[in-house]
Amino acid sequence: MKKFIIILTLLAAPVLSYAQDFKFEVKSANKVKIGTIHGHITVEGHTGKDIIVTGTKCFTNEEGTEGLKLISGDGISDNTNGYCLNIQESNGTVVVRGVSNKNHNVKILIPEKMNVIIQSSGWSAKDITVSNFKSELEIKSEYASVAMANVTGPVVLNATYGKVKAVFDKINQDKPISIVATYNNLDVTLPSDTKANLRMESSYGDIYTDFDVKSSSPSSSEDDLEKISSHTVTGSINGGGVEVHLESPYKNVFLRKKK
Repeated sequence: MKKFIIILTLLAAPVLSYAQDFKFEVKSANKVKIGTIHGHITVEGHTGKDIIVTGTKCFTNEEGTEGLKLISGDGISDNTNGYCLNIQESNGTVVVRGVSNKNHNVKILIPEKMNVIIQSSGWSAKDITVSNFKSELEIKSEYASVAMANVTGPVVLNATYGKVKAVFDKINQDKPISIVATYNNLDVTLPSDTKANLRMESSYGDIYTDFDVKSSSPSSSEDDLEKISSHTVTGSINGGGVEVHLESPYKNVFLRKKK
């Protein structure tokens, strides 16, 4: 019976470890910078005041690691109880950095009105999902694809090899939006009543939209989702408004109305 209880305890331990979130108390910062994390990362805005990390812990009891701590090439160590991240606040900014080369999936909850900067490089960085923000977003991704949902902007996003899909809840008219997917498709959805001045570019692909774009570029069809033949389209929707730049030099640009 004693042996049976010990086995049950050992089996339950990883489950408890997985379920325990890490909470970082934000003191006065209004911006978060997230560096490269190996694996899929989800960054989500929430109404709370703290930064919360959940997901898969990368800590393992590997042979020979007893009594040692994991450090990165920058000399930083994990301070998130096994999520292999280092989180620090300094000069009005919270900095989140990955510590391990192991792939693991993490979800980072951030106060929805904090400005967010994400910088991801290297082939081992997986997809990036961003949602539920009412603040400025700046994302630079080398290989990872980026998906955004329920955001208002302003947004500056540059993805080199990954695809980009962005769904806006509404558009902040205060600052411009610029989204570029260099070697993959760019798919953006805006509310149908969005007022914007558009500049859409594709050197080797095509540009598609179901918005009524007031542009001098001719359209090739009267389909629901029109193909615009010019490689650069400038124009306005709903009388014009904030500047919106969408570009995919080597693939296609899709601009859709939110249904």
